[in-house]
Amino acid sequence: MRLQEDDIDHIASRFVEARRTATALDAFPGTLPETLSDAYRVQERAIALDGRAIAGWKVAGIRPDLREGLGAGRLAGPIMAGNAHSLPFGGTVQAPVFTGGFAALEAEFVAVFGRDLLPIDGTFTVETITAALSGLHAGSEIASSPLATLNDLGPTAVVSDHGNNAGAVVGPEVTGWRRADLSTLTSRMLINGHGAGEGSAANVAGGPIGALQFLAEHLLTRGRHLRAGDVVLTGMTTGIHQVMPGDRGRIEFFGATACDIEVVAATAAAKIRSPR
Repeated sequence: MRLQEDDIDHIASRFVEARRTATALDAFPGTLPETLSDAYRVQERAIALDGRAIAGWKVAGIRPDLREGLGAGRLAGPIMAGNAHSLPFGGTVQAPVFTGGFAALEAEFVAVFGRDLLPIDGTFTVETITAALSGLHAGSEIASSPLATLNDLGPTAVVSDHGNNAGAVVGPEVTGWRRADLSTLTSRMLINGHGAGEGSAANVAGGPIGALQFLAEHLLTRGRHLRAGDVVLTGMTTGIHQVMPGDRGRIEFFGATACDIEVVAATAAAKIRSPR
């Protein structure tokens, strides 16, 4: 059943207020959307209520067994202004997550757009997408929601709450990324000094460019487009690594480049802090 506007407003306002006040939710706030269409209606309302500009987007895969019913293989969520941080030479960043909610770190490749990406004859090609990029970077998603069970409730819940995004770390640019074999773009995540997962850009279906093509086409249906300066998290490469305040994550790429993430408890209106 399609959600009514009052339902959309209730869900969005509860999530936005919980994020603003860093207050955990004990249940999904209202009727769980049955379709991605309704979930994106909630997301659009949440973006409007949040009031900040959008700094970019995250893309994530949908479980194979859910794709047919939902009519999509991926989902998207906004990265709000103030939640994206650049570490061009590696280093350390502090990342607030919601105490009592869901929190995870994910090693990802991050695309940065050098100019607006608009369709040509209504379509996006690999060539037009890559031409619009200023770079492909090593990085990480900081995934967090005030609702601890958000991921368990499925993709419509995730989409409803900012795509379960709380930030992005944009690390060093990948040298020679336009010509690189995806399997050579390796990544590794450590949590508190212990190996949590290993992978490569090849773990993302269609690679990072495939994720960007999905996103460009998806945003077009919402009257949006990718803009110069946008950062895009293209999908996890090593898995979802749950964390809590006090934990420390380390992402390593190509066996050489590293970024450290200190997980801290979010407070009202907290943002990712500058690196030391």
